[in-house]
Amino acid sequence: MSILGGRRHTAGDTRRWVVRYGKWLDNTATIMAAVVTSPSPTCTIGEVIVLGKDVVFFTVAGVTGENFNVTIQITDSLENVKTDTIAFTVVPP
Repeated sequence: MSILGGRRHTAGDTRRWVVRYGKWLDNTATIMAAVVTSPSPTCTIGEVIVLGKDVVFFTVAGVTGENFNVTIQITDSLENVKTDTIAFTVVPP
């Protein structure tokens, strides 16, 4: 599992995020499934969309000062599984 980086999410907001897997996937592989989870009780994950070699997801709500890691797990058409995390900090509006 690798940490892709850290991001800020504004409390009470809905924000769209894109994770690009084009450089990780084999040339012939496509993303077959993506699961995005948040352990936060206040900042939830909205819709998750696979767009070609990208995973799009939304973070929703959140409380100022909260820190949590979102986990992204993809499975490609060659049955490879990759798990990544993104560290989030919720900031005031």
